[in-house]
Amino acid sequence: MLPDKSLSFQPPTGFPPSITMTALTVLPSGKTYDVAAGITLLKALQDAGEPIISKCGGGAKCESCHVMVPVGRKSLSKIQRVENEKLDGIVGVGSGSRLACQAILGDESITVELLK
Repeated sequence: MLPDKSLSFQPPTGFPPSITMTALTVLPSGKTYDVAAGITLLKALQDAGEPIISKCGGGAKCESCHVMVPVGRKSLSKIQRVENEKLDGIVGVGSGSRLACQAILGDESITVELLK
């Protein structure tokens, strides 16, 4: 007997959903990592072992995780009010500036420059 093609596969309860990976290139080291989309840039950088600091623990209350994103900015989540307000007070902010704790990775490759 052939299976009914109208039925679709449903993963069992508790089965992890598929994870989309994206490429993250870090400057100035030039290293590229495969990281999970949907996590913050800060978490991806920390998980990769890159030297990035977050004095406030990812709450957009400091500027220690300020990075530049020269390639792939559109793949990141949109800047929300709390991040925009913090960026407004940082000297040297450019169009590619983001707080790594607030930027959520999309599914396209990005390049990030660590500033500190």
